[in-house]
Amino acid sequence: MTIRSYHPGAYASAEFFYQSQYAKWSSTHLFAGCLFPVSKHIQLDIYYEHANNTGPQPNHQVNAAGLIIDLYFPPYKH
Repeated sequence: MTIRSYHPGAYASAEFFYQSQYAKWSSTHLFAGCLFPVSKHIQLDIYYEHANNTGPQPNHQVNAAGLIIDLYFPPYKH
């Protein structure tokens, strides 16, 4: 995705967890977000997560939004 010369990166991912105590695939986590490069060393990751746990009764669902700040430090060169 490009907005003029700006290049944010959209993504989506899913995680599935098997829990032996329930003998089933009981947790699902779905993510969607966008990476926003701020500078050469800073990037913002804004995301939405939906988590569904069907192991315990009743089912437990969580909807959350988050922000991760990534800092990049290049190796020191002599």
